[in-house]
Amino acid sequence: MIDKELYKFCGKARRYIFLLVTVNLASLIAGINFAYLMARIVFGLFNKEPMKLNFFILLAVILCLKFILIKQAAYFKSKIINEVKHKLRFSVYNKVLEIGVSYQDVMTTQEVTQLGVEGVEQLENYFGGYLPQFYYCFIAAAFLFGAIAPLDLRSAIILMIASLTIPLSLQAIMGLVRKTQRKYWRKYADVGNLFLDSLTGLTTLKIFQSDKQQAEAMDVQAEGFRKQTMRVLGMQLNSIMIIDWIAYGSTAIVIALAVMRFASANLNLFSIIAIILLSAEFFVPMRILTSLFHVAMTGVAAGEQILKFLNTEKPKLHDGIKLVENSKIELKNFSYIYPDGTVALKNINADISLNGFTAIVGQSGCGKSTLSSAMTSLLKNKAVRINHNPHIFAGTVRENVTMGNKNIDDETIIAVLEKLELMEFLNEKQGLNTELLQGGKNISGGQIQRIAIATALLSNFEVYIFDEATSNVDVESEEIILKIIKELSLSRTVIYISHKMKTAALADFIYVMQAGEIIETGKHNELMQKNGVYFNLYTEQERLLNFNDMQGGKNED
Repeated sequence: MIDKELYKFCGKARRYIFLLVTVNLASLIAGINFAYLMARIVFGLFNKEPMKLNFFILLAVILCLKFILIKQAAYFKSKIINEVKHKLRFSVYNKVLEIGVSYQDVMTTQEVTQLGVEGVEQLENYFGGYLPQFYYCFIAAAFLFGAIAPLDLRSAIILMIASLTIPLSLQAIMGLVRKTQRKYWRKYADVGNLFLDSLTGLTTLKIFQSDKQQAEAMDVQAEGFRKQTMRVLGMQLNSIMIIDWIAYGSTAIVIALAVMRFASANLNLFSIIAIILLSAEFFVPMRILTSLFHVAMTGVAAGEQILKFLNTEKPKLHDGIKLVENSKIELKNFSYIYPDGTVALKNINADISLNGFTAIVGQSGCGKSTLSSAMTSLLKNKAVRINHNPHIFAGTVRENVTMGNKNIDDETIIAVLEKLELMEFLNEKQGLNTELLQGGKNISGGQIQRIAIATALLSNFEVYIFDEATSNVDVESEEIILKIIKELSLSRTVIYISHKMKTAALADFIYVMQAGEIIETGKHNELMQKNGVYFNLYTEQERLLNFNDMQGGKNED
């Protein structure tokens, strides 16, 4: 009834689970004493004994103690939840970093977001409620048995046997419950993923007037989720009803036997009142466990998906990439294999000189971006990759560009932004305090790209990898970025990855890729003389550019 793999994520929370169980037991012991004290007071009243003030003071103390213990239990529960949530989300985040961009080969961004947010939330009841209650209910049953047995052993045995049938019943239906909850979580996740996907692509849906069809698809999935929710609730209500029959039926039998024994003078009034009060308490821990069981199994279903993602093997890197100090970036028999076995890069060998301008070219799908991602990952804090779609965070320009270097002064920031020809635009607003929307929705694509480059420049890396960094920008921004790249290559290592052959031709050295392998190397003139792949790519692109220029000229005429 406990998932061992999920239990590993308890970490420091194990201590708080122990403390929560201990506090609950202390509260139970206070409850047992309360029952004994109440039985003693009733017994005294029945026998017309004078009431002692001490009894009522003790009752007040017990009630205050239970109040304090309940508050303390809530505190420990919150500590368990916070500890486990943090650990799980940190693990998911680290796994994404470990796998890199290839995580999307395992799960979509929407699915990972769903797991990291809602999936972890679903586990709140498992770790904060079900797990501590599971340990507590068995210990509580033993304590209550010990409290009732001296009064009437037969009643204590009946209650113990009946209470143990509850977890056995839950264990019997465990397989069915987990299967149902897995379906529930899958449908829940599907609805959430479709909603996030639709929200992200809402503009596209509107442009192509497909929003109605998408809404209908969401309705179908939502209806499927509703039906599965009703199945889960039905199963939960049926099991709770059965457990209630066991609990109330056993309690009724025990009370009836106690009354009969009292009538035959085999039990005194104190004992029968104490048994009645304690028998009602006997099944409370088990009933709480039952109510938490079904909710917790939803969390386990979500947890299985989290574990599946965390157990994903990262792409295999054969041999490696290393930065030879003051010399070069060395790639030796470097290969990259995706988790599904697809070979993305095969036996890459290259020596990229430091403080120079190196280009990597090739047709789409040849492995250029995979290589740039792998180099960035393996060179760790020494390299930065600027791609065609950088992310801008909501906040000021200053907050965005100083992300990698918080200690930089405004004078340096302004100097870099001036080189990128952004200051004139920013001065018309609020300078470095200009507010940017998430994703840079209030500025142009070229400005987004230049702010991303400014962030990289101010972070002062040794290696700068520009991966199609000029593919989605206007001509003006492209010229500014290329000027910066050329200037930067005089003092830093610049690796330029692009399908634009004219720009690549300016590089000090060029690597040509095809099907995950480097097939040609050399300077522009050398590669053109080989009359190979590079020659074909370059001349074909020249022909298309000339054709477009001719067509543009005709339109002007």
